[in-house]
Amino acid sequence: MFKREAERAAELINTALEALGYGRRALEMRPIPFPGVWGTSTTVCYQIANEQLAEELEAATVGLSKKEAKRLVQERVRERAQAIAEELATWLSARGDFARVEAVNGYLNIVYDTARFANEVLRAVLAAGPDYGRGAPRGERVMVEYSQPNTHKAFHVGHLRNVCLGNALSRILRFAGFDVLEANYIGDIGLHVIKCLWCYLRFHRGEEPPREQRGRWLGEIYAEADRRLSYRQDVVELLNELAQADPVFVQAIDRMLKELWREHKVGEDIAYLLGQIAHGREIKPDAFYDEQTIVKFWPIVGRQLEHELAEARAAAEQDREDKTIQRVRQLEEWYERWRRLAATLDWWPHVPQWEREVRETFQRWERKDPEFVQLWEETRAWSMEEFYRIYDELDVHFDVWFFESEVEEEGRQIVRELLERGIAEISDGLPVVKIDEKLGLEKETYRTLPILRSDGTTLYSTKDLALTKRKFEQYHVDRAIWVVDVRQTLYLQQIFKVMELWGFQQASKCYHLAYETVMLPSGAMSSRLGNVVLYEDVARQVLERALEIIEEKNPSLPPDTKAAVARQVGLGSLKYGMLSRDNNRVIVFDIEEALSFEGHAAPYIQYAHARACRILEKVDALPEGPYALEDLTREEIDLIEQIALFPDEVQRAADEYKPLVIANFVYELAKRFNEFYRVCPVLQAPEPQRSARLAMVAAVRQTLANGLALLGIAAPEVM
Repeated sequence: MFKREAERAAELINTALEALGYGRRALEMRPIPFPGVWGTSTTVCYQIANEQLAEELEAATVGLSKKEAKRLVQERVRERAQAIAEELATWLSARGDFARVEAVNGYLNIVYDTARFANEVLRAVLAAGPDYGRGAPRGERVMVEYSQPNTHKAFHVGHLRNVCLGNALSRILRFAGFDVLEANYIGDIGLHVIKCLWCYLRFHRGEEPPREQRGRWLGEIYAEADRRLSYRQDVVELLNELAQADPVFVQAIDRMLKELWREHKVGEDIAYLLGQIAHGREIKPDAFYDEQTIVKFWPIVGRQLEHELAEARAAAEQDREDKTIQRVRQLEEWYERWRRLAATLDWWPHVPQWEREVRETFQRWERKDPEFVQLWEETRAWSMEEFYRIYDELDVHFDVWFFESEVEEEGRQIVRELLERGIAEISDGLPVVKIDEKLGLEKETYRTLPILRSDGTTLYSTKDLALTKRKFEQYHVDRAIWVVDVRQTLYLQQIFKVMELWGFQQASKCYHLAYETVMLPSGAMSSRLGNVVLYEDVARQVLERALEIIEEKNPSLPPDTKAAVARQVGLGSLKYGMLSRDNNRVIVFDIEEALSFEGHAAPYIQYAHARACRILEKVDALPEGPYALEDLTREEIDLIEQIALFPDEVQRAADEYKPLVIANFVYELAKRFNEFYRVCPVLQAPEPQRSARLAMVAAVRQTLANGLALLGIAAPEVM
C-alpha cells in the first residue's frame, strides 16, 4: 500500500508542477528514512534546478579550478532546488492532502496523515479479506515446472525443497496477477529406470511388497542396482584415496602385498598394485589380470586399517590435539567404507557381466520389447501412486503432467529440423549446437550442446528441447520457469539459447530458479552410501514430534483437534524450513529447529495467527471503522507499517521469483505482532483505543493467513 500512496503523491506533485509551469516529470519516489514516519520524498527539484542553471553555470565556472567549479555548482543548484521545493510545498500544503509537506535541503518530503493512512490500511485488509494483497491481472501466462521426480527412485528430503519452492512460487505468481500453469516433468525413463528394472529382473523377479510400500521398495531396488554396478569403482576409489592421503598405508603396502603373495600366490597384479600405490598413480578397476585379486586383497586392507585405527585411538587418548582426533575420524570413515564394501565382496567378479546385462536391458527398451514395456508400465504406476500421495499430503496440485517417455521421438524430429535449418551440425559424429559460435560470442559462455547420441539414442537435451517447444506452442506460455538444482545452471542456459536461436521469442523470458542441496546434521546424502533420507521418514518424524509439542503446549485440546493441529504445524515446519533460507544456500535441516515456537520457524508464525484468533473469539463482532488512530505507539506504527507492505512484497516476490520475500515477511509480521501484544493491551484497553486495536489484530490475522497461504502453509486457529 505504500507504493500506491507514493503513486498518489507523485500524481499530486505532477499536478503542482504543471500548475507552476515546470511540466510533468517521471518521478522517482523514495520512502522517508525516519523510524515511525510514513511518507515519501523526491529529488525532482534538483532535476529542475540542474536544467534551469545549466547554461548559466557553464559560463560561471569558466576559469575556475575543478574543486571551485564543483563547489559553485553545488551551492547554486541547492539554492535553486530549495526555492523550487518551497514553492511546491506551499502549493501542496494548501490542498491539505497530507499531514505536512516540507522543503528540506532541496528535497521535497511528503508526510502522510498517520490516522488517515492507518485507517486506509485496516479498511483495505478487512474489506478484501483473503484477497488482501492480490494484484491486478498481468495479462501473461507463466508455466512453472517443478518437482520432476524420477520414477523407480526414492522421493527423498532433497526433493522437498524443489516442491516447496515451485509450489510457493506458483501461488505467489498467481496471487500477483499472472495466469499460472503448474507443471511436473516425470523422469519415467532413462538409465536409472533401466538399472532398476535390470536389478528387479536379475535378483528380485516375482517379488512384490505391500501396496503402500511399493514406491519405496523400487527406490531400494534402484539403490541396490547402483551399488552393484558401481561396486568396482567404489573399491578402487577407496584404494586411491588411501594411496593419496594415508602415508602409513603407503608405507605398509610392500608388507601387505607380500602377505597377499604368501597367502594366495597372486602374480602380475601384485606388481601393478605396488607400482600404482607406491607412486600415487590411479588404480583402474579394469586393469587387473585376475578377477580374484581384489577379493583376496581386501581382507588384508581391512586388517591394515584396523591396525592404524587402533594406534590412532591409543594416541588420541594421550594427545587430544585436533590433528590427532581428526586422524581418528578419518580412519573411522575409511574403515566404515571398507567394511560396507567387504560385506558384498563377492560382487567384484560379476560387475563386467552386470554392465553388459544393463546394456542389453536398455536395448529391450529401445526396441520396445512388449514384456519389458509391460513391466515398465506396471512399476512406473507404483512410483506414480507414491508421488500422488505425497503431493496430496503437501497440498500440491499440477495443471500439466509431462513424461520423459512421451517426448523421445518428438526430440529426434527436432534434432532433424535443427540440422536442416543449420542451427545444429554434426561434429565428431554427434549432432551438436555450437551456441557461442552461432551467437557470435568470442568468449566461451554457453559452449557446445550435444543434442543426440551418435547411435541415435536420446539425451536429456533432446527431450528438453521438445518439451520446451511444447510449452510455447501447445500451452501458449509467455514465460517459463524451471525449478531445478543449481548444478544444471549451464545446461538450462544452453537450452534457453538454442530455443532463442530457433526463433522462439519466449526464450528471452525463460528463467531457471536454481537451488542448493538439503543436508541433515549428519552430513550429505548419497544413494550409493545408503544414507538417503526419504521424505516419508522425515515427515513421519516431524509429525510425531509436532504432536508431542502440541500435547505439551495445549493438553486440553480434543484428540482430533490435536492431531489436526499437529499435522498443520508439522507440514508447515517442513515447508517453512525449505523456504526460509535463500535458495542459493545449502540447507541443513534440523527437526527441533524447524519446530521451534521461539525462533525463525513456522510454529512461531502460526502461533501468532492462533493468538490473534484467540483474542478475536472473545468479541461478538469486530467494531466498524473509521478508528481512532491519532496517537499510535511505536509498536502500533510498526505493526500497521508491516501490514501495509504486504501487497508490495507480493509483487516483489513475484518479480524476483523469490518465495523467501514472503517467508521473511510473515516472520517479521509475527515478530511485530508479538511485540505489540506484549506492550499494548487489547481487550482491556479503553475505548476508542480498544476498537482500533481489535481492528489491528483482525488485520494481522488476515495478513498472516494470506501470507502463509502463499507458502502453502496452514494458519491454525488454535495451537
